[in-house]
Amino acid sequence: MAKLQFEDLSEDVQALIVDKILRPTDLKNVCLVNRQLHSLAVKPLYRNVSLELGSANDTRLSAFLNPRNAGLKHIRQIRLYLASVRDRCNQKQQANFATRMLLDFLPEDTLEEFSWCPWEPFSTDNLIILYKKQRRMKWLEVMDLDRDALPEIKNNPRIQQTLFSHARKLALYPENRATLDLCQHFVERTAEHLEELIVHANFEAHDARDHSTPMAVGQAIDSRELNDSATGPGLLTRTVFSHMGSFEKCTPFKNLTSLRLHQVSLRHCADTWCKFVDFTQMQWLRLYQCSGVDSLLGQMCKASHLPRQLKTFELMHKDNAENEVLIALDGFLCLVSGIRDLIIDMEHVKLLPAAAGIVRHGKTLELLNVHASPEPPHVTSSDADVEEHVWDTEDFEKICKACKRLEQLSCAWPQSSVIRTPSDSWVSYETAVVNNLKDMVTLHISSFPNNKPSTQLLPKAIYEQLLQCLATRLFDLAVNGCGKSGSANTSTLSSTEQNAAVASSAVSDVVATRQPNRLRLLAFGISEKIFEREDSKNQLLYLRSTCLSALGETKVHAAPIGWCLRQFVEPRSDVLDFVLHRETRGPWKESAGLGGMSGWGGADDDE
Repeated sequence: MAKLQFEDLSEDVQALIVDKILRPTDLKNVCLVNRQLHSLAVKPLYRNVSLELGSANDTRLSAFLNPRNAGLKHIRQIRLYLASVRDRCNQKQQANFATRMLLDFLPEDTLEEFSWCPWEPFSTDNLIILYKKQRRMKWLEVMDLDRDALPEIKNNPRIQQTLFSHARKLALYPENRATLDLCQHFVERTAEHLEELIVHANFEAHDARDHSTPMAVGQAIDSRELNDSATGPGLLTRTVFSHMGSFEKCTPFKNLTSLRLHQVSLRHCADTWCKFVDFTQMQWLRLYQCSGVDSLLGQMCKASHLPRQLKTFELMHKDNAENEVLIALDGFLCLVSGIRDLIIDMEHVKLLPAAAGIVRHGKTLELLNVHASPEPPHVTSSDADVEEHVWDTEDFEKICKACKRLEQLSCAWPQSSVIRTPSDSWVSYETAVVNNLKDMVTLHISSFPNNKPSTQLLPKAIYEQLLQCLATRLFDLAVNGCGKSGSANTSTLSSTEQNAAVASSAVSDVVATRQPNRLRLLAFGISEKIFEREDSKNQLLYLRSTCLSALGETKVHAAPIGWCLRQFVEPRSDVLDFVLHRETRGPWKESAGLGGMSGWGGADDDE
């Protein structure tokens, strides 16, 4: 019986196979094979498009927007950025012109999401064209505009009838009173079917910027007027959610299961947010730099607001001297259950979140990203590093033993030296991960090992080689295990006991071979270029690979890989996509030459 070839499979099965290809260059190569594969690969290749506008590369849009381009009709998501150029003179006008060309040539009713990423006013004319041509969008954004668009949107029957019927996700970026009014209209029209809501207040940054648009004149809003108070709702909540009437008698959003808040005051949320948002049905909750977030956590600890099916919880906050948010967080994590993705990044705290709150979610937790840093000391040296809190060995072992399903982990590790044998605490962390987290795929260690007791920093090329050896050691432990404890003293046992010990060891070896550790990606340090989507100089990543020794033996090898490339090689590494509000500089010094050794990535002729 002949084996099935790819051409013998049905078109649906072929499409599923091609859809598993992640790297855009690989999809492009598949498109060039033949017509059949071109029709299959062009869909995932053009599904999500990101463009940088406002540079000399805008001339390439003419080829991209060619009517004969078969991929245009398959575009579902477009994200626009402003290119990083030296001369920004007339860059916004050039970007607006390129956006106008893009919207004019795109097929109608194909887009599901359109995002304008820079914090700059968007062209109202382009926005109206977008709403007229793309009437099936599921994601809508309300951003700062160069003029007020609300009257034109309200007076256009076509937009009112078609724009809001398919919208399920709403992203609000209020910066002034005009955007607040526009946000209110969008929330009112989408409230019946709204599933995800993002509110990112940016009033402080708006006041600091130099805007020349008419909408920015006289738009300064005091924080006391903007935020909720003990006497009543603030300008933000009473404007955006004014259609709901009195908050005491309003009906919460029926289908809202995802909420993300940025820089929103939650000190008096009991009288506002807890009234029009049903937190019991919340499944994805993300809170970033929200003052008074401990009040919301306290409210959600009550039975009337405790989420029943919370899957993702993210918290980024700078705590006060009493660590009120940390205390409220520990109480909330001990009450809620079923979290799969837990992301915590806190500053100015005295210790890490309690291990008991994390252990409670051991049966469901798949991604754990926990970082906490103390208040930076008053130092005179600019190179002084602020240490990050590290779990005690006992607490870390408890977390690893409880969270068997963890696939991605990001935290700080104890200090160790790359020029000495790893410290005892470092070895304990290695043992806890290798022996317990068999499903671990990506491990992110935010702290760098140092080169103490040396008082001189190593050149970067040498430090990278030593760190690569440490990464290879960890990968080797993941593949071959940490050794068999208790097998060295079998000589003192009887023959029967020795046979039982050997049998037990053989069984453990079989189990180990059946359940190998899946650790594949290892990262050190914190990236500072996530928004720019570039490889960072302050983060080193290694991919588990193999190499041949001089004797022809296959051994584990830690291969360097870039931050951008790893997402196509290993998609289960999105724990590296989160922005951490902390800087970690590598403990090395930049140098050139060193006998032909280059910096990160090797020499030009390296493969």
